[in-house]
Amino acid sequence: MNKRKLIKLILCFILFFLTIFNGKIVNSGIMNTEREETKSFTGKIESTADRQVYLLNNNWLYSESKISYVNELNAAHVSWQKLDLPHTWNRFDATDNNPGYRRDVSWYLKDIDIPDIAMNRVVKLYFEGVNISCDIYVNGQMAGSHIGGYVGFRVDIKPYIKIGETNTIAVRVDNSVDKNIIPSQKSDFFIFGGISRDVWLEFLPATYIDYAHIVTPRVSADQAQTEILLKIINVNPETDHYRVNFVLYDPDRQVVTQAQVEENNVPDENLITVTMPEVKNPLLWSPDRPHLYTMQISINNGKNTDQIEQKFGYRWYQFKEHGPFYLNGKRLLLRGTHRHEEFAGYGNAMPDSLHRRDIAMIKEMGANFVRLAHYPQDPEIYRACDELGLLVWDELPWCRGGVGGKVWKAHTKRLLEEQISQNYNHPSIILWSLGNEMYWEPDFSNGGNVDSLRSFLNELNDLAHKLDPGRKTAIRKFYDGDDIVDVFSPSIWAGWYSGVYKSYQQGITKARDKYKRMFHAEYGGASHVGRHTENPITGEGMIKEDEWAEKPIMIGIKKISSAGDWSENYLVDLFDWHLHVSEQLDWFTGNAQWAFKDFGTPLRPENAIPYINQKGLVDREGRPKDAYYVFKSYWTTDPKFCYIESPTWTERTGTPGEKKQVCVY
Repeated sequence: MNKRKLIKLILCFILFFLTIFNGKIVNSGIMNTEREETKSFTGKIESTADRQVYLLNNNWLYSESKISYVNELNAAHVSWQKLDLPHTWNRFDATDNNPGYRRDVSWYLKDIDIPDIAMNRVVKLYFEGVNISCDIYVNGQMAGSHIGGYVGFRVDIKPYIKIGETNTIAVRVDNSVDKNIIPSQKSDFFIFGGISRDVWLEFLPATYIDYAHIVTPRVSADQAQTEILLKIINVNPETDHYRVNFVLYDPDRQVVTQAQVEENNVPDENLITVTMPEVKNPLLWSPDRPHLYTMQISINNGKNTDQIEQKFGYRWYQFKEHGPFYLNGKRLLLRGTHRHEEFAGYGNAMPDSLHRRDIAMIKEMGANFVRLAHYPQDPEIYRACDELGLLVWDELPWCRGGVGGKVWKAHTKRLLEEQISQNYNHPSIILWSLGNEMYWEPDFSNGGNVDSLRSFLNELNDLAHKLDPGRKTAIRKFYDGDDIVDVFSPSIWAGWYSGVYKSYQQGITKARDKYKRMFHAEYGGASHVGRHTENPITGEGMIKEDEWAEKPIMIGIKKISSAGDWSENYLVDLFDWHLHVSEQLDWFTGNAQWAFKDFGTPLRPENAIPYINQKGLVDREGRPKDAYYVFKSYWTTDPKFCYIESPTWTERTGTPGEKKQVCVY
């Protein structure tokens, strides 16, 4: 062993014992001598023609040191921690017993060796999501930035890299309070900070496909029409022509049809619209049979090629006025829940396996619909919904805070454009939600003005329909805007925030008559795992049964959420009643229970488990409560399903010989 290696080994042992002594192995500093370990790629994920893509999640360095400029990154006072992405610095402090959570700046650092292949390639970094704003530096130079979390973005780093050498990528991430960035700080969930989703390194040919939007303007059981809106980027001035090939594969990977386009005198950016030959007797996408087709698109300019594949599905749907929902010409009762992007011990920085686990459990419950609250979610969620068969309400994170000024509006519009563009091809998405409770507690002067709110909502609605004429728009609980969007959800929390659950049918019937196209998002209540009672209350005699209808804001009225016992038994009865009602109404569009999983929130320090919203059907670790099985008992098609309430109710009191009720689902 040479002297240099021996010195390095001794330093590593000293650092190891110091971290053990201080009890801080997880948060240990990383010495600059170890930075070469961050150079590795996770491995090649995609290689099609001259396009190569690598996952860049492994071996990053992380620091919360107060660094103002990128040239301070190597300063002696900066302490680095080695970690893998996805990552959030709020995975523990958001839900501990101490008020507040870190809202500040952090730095992520990674050294990578750029291979010679980059010489004739466009080189980009693709971030699936960074909360909530960031600046990206390459070798000390600003390469790009992004404002707004929850959507993906690309940064061209070719002008800043050194080919064949080590390159330093530094990302400044900030989740500080900023009123100009949605969602509002008054939202009922944590705004985690960090690089909370995957990061990719892309080597693209000089003439490459920027995006492909697949449109299905006319679909029936007999035939389907397919159009592709394709954007091509050409950075090679010598390219004056190229050929684009389109091949459509069915779910069994058999060729259905093909098309070809020749382009001459091509510009730097080119938009191409192609109509494919009609597909006869298409296999329709539905929750029961989520058939996915694949569109393969390749481009050749005589020197290099680029190729991508996009999955999509054929389906059509309709929300009947004052009536039910139809998918592919047949009535479908929407049976749903909601999902926040969070998991105990991970915060919002979840691996794909946990994202997919959530969707699999929702599907296993028998649901056919999920509202993604209150922001666009990880790309794995949409893939899972496409493949497993869940219809999706995809929501712009305009959550509370009212309407802002020019800067706020510009950010909000751009985020809607990015959301629609990146999620365009998913057949699972049927609704673009433009916001939730937008009027609550304005962040700006006059931000709660109804005319201003309506005016901007109209702008967003027009923008959504312009970008995607084939889908519907929606909002929840902004009553002054119910006539603007296609589908509206009123707030009906019968039996929790107001009224009693036995008045549920009365509530949704009134809403059906009042709103042209109504879907009921959010109902339910909170429960403590393991809390049980022999005689769960109903609220009758202690709550005004229809007060929810008179005061939709639900402030200053007596309610079960404060007067009830938060037992699992009460929620079982509440959900059983709601499902009994909704399953037997032939005019009902459907509803979505709030929420699938318990989640953290800064607005609920008074809860028995502080800072946790306990309305989930499962806890933050995904362990089902009794209520989960109530839904499964109504919705599952598994003939062998049986559940006995409740594994946590191991002791019951009473007199000898007294009979006790045992619920079996």
